[in-house]
Amino acid sequence: MEKLGLVLSGGGSKGAYEIGVCKALKKLNINIDLVTGTSIGAVNGMFIAQNDLRNAIKFWKHISFNKMYKEEDFPPMEDPELSKVYAQYIKTFINEGGMNLSKIEKMFDNYFKPYKFFNSNIDYGLVTYNFSKRKPVIKKKDDMTRDNVKGYVIASATCYPAFKPYIIDNELYIDGGYYDNIPINLAIEMGATKIIAVDLRAVGLKKKISDESVEVTYICPRNKIASFLVFDKERAKEAMRFGYNDAMKTFGKLEGDKFTFRKYNLIKNYNLYNDIFEDNLNNIFKVKDNVILNKIFESAIFNEIISRKTRYNNFNKIIEKAGKIFKFDESNIYDIHTYNKGLLNALSNTESIDVEKVKNKLKDKDIANIIDSRQITKYFYENILNNNKNMLKYIPLFNDEFLTALYIYTIKGRKITY
Repeated sequence: MEKLGLVLSGGGSKGAYEIGVCKALKKLNINIDLVTGTSIGAVNGMFIAQNDLRNAIKFWKHISFNKMYKEEDFPPMEDPELSKVYAQYIKTFINEGGMNLSKIEKMFDNYFKPYKFFNSNIDYGLVTYNFSKRKPVIKKKDDMTRDNVKGYVIASATCYPAFKPYIIDNELYIDGGYYDNIPINLAIEMGATKIIAVDLRAVGLKKKISDESVEVTYICPRNKIASFLVFDKERAKEAMRFGYNDAMKTFGKLEGDKFTFRKYNLIKNYNLYNDIFEDNLNNIFKVKDNVILNKIFESAIFNEIISRKTRYNNFNKIIEKAGKIFKFDESNIYDIHTYNKGLLNALSNTESIDVEKVKNKLKDKDIANIIDSRQITKYFYENILNNNKNMLKYIPLFNDEFLTALYIYTIKGRKITY
């Protein structure tokens, strides 16, 4: 009989991503038979084991330093800078041996539902580490009681040295990531025949899979998520959106890499614009025998376009680079028509650059501070529009900006409106 296991890795505040994945699995009607977790994965796994996704979402939507720690341990931070966050953890470790866990224990009491947990048809397992005896401790639902679930879940999530070790029966316990940060083998031991593993790619040990015949589908963050020690509700909400999007992309319901598009949007966009895009580039590069053009053609993607062999994936990379340049929200789900229109609007709202100022900065080799990418993109767009070949010498320095400008020109051309 097939058993589907969900494996949730450790990763501190990045754990919000895992709940976004679980939200997608529910949307897809993918039913989990068992869940295993380490560290924050053990906490999230508890929610899943008690069929309580609603409260898991609530937990992460309201997360903050104030909810996690005593005020004297961690002063309120409206917009925490990473350096200040790390400094506070280090200070607390030096002075007190790590953060106090009393608030976390109270939070656990608010969310742990013993009846739901033990009567759920979803099995549960976690990994923690006995620091006193220097050995891992594996706990499954059948090994646990109403009275000790809290202790073992919190012990698994005690990220030492940021947190003080957790005490169970006069022995010190710390984060399960010191033994196995993504407990796939535990899921296999519990009978999983197929596994969905959410790997937050956080610091921690990983074990070689014990049974290679078990099919494992990995879901990992494609976008940058805030540091595992930063507990902030807005960043958590964003991480949940990333988790949802990545899971839906993994199962073919959405498209894209770092950006996310509705299904079939990208292939339609490719079929609509790729030939025109290649034509436009070939028209710009009719002459190919000078030093500048030879330099440009060292890039594989330019050779592809010139040879009229632009691959679907590379075309989509240009689209995503455009979104990056114009600082689009990477956690949104886009309709390609709206996305393209957004690029046109963003370009029209971008101030044109002062070319002489740029030339002076280039002479001084001050490329890093030359001007922002949006203005460089607009510079290329205006030169493409006016068929000005003077721009060619700058392309080797700004490939992404040029290709973005060419893409925007392709979807708009000389039309006044989109």
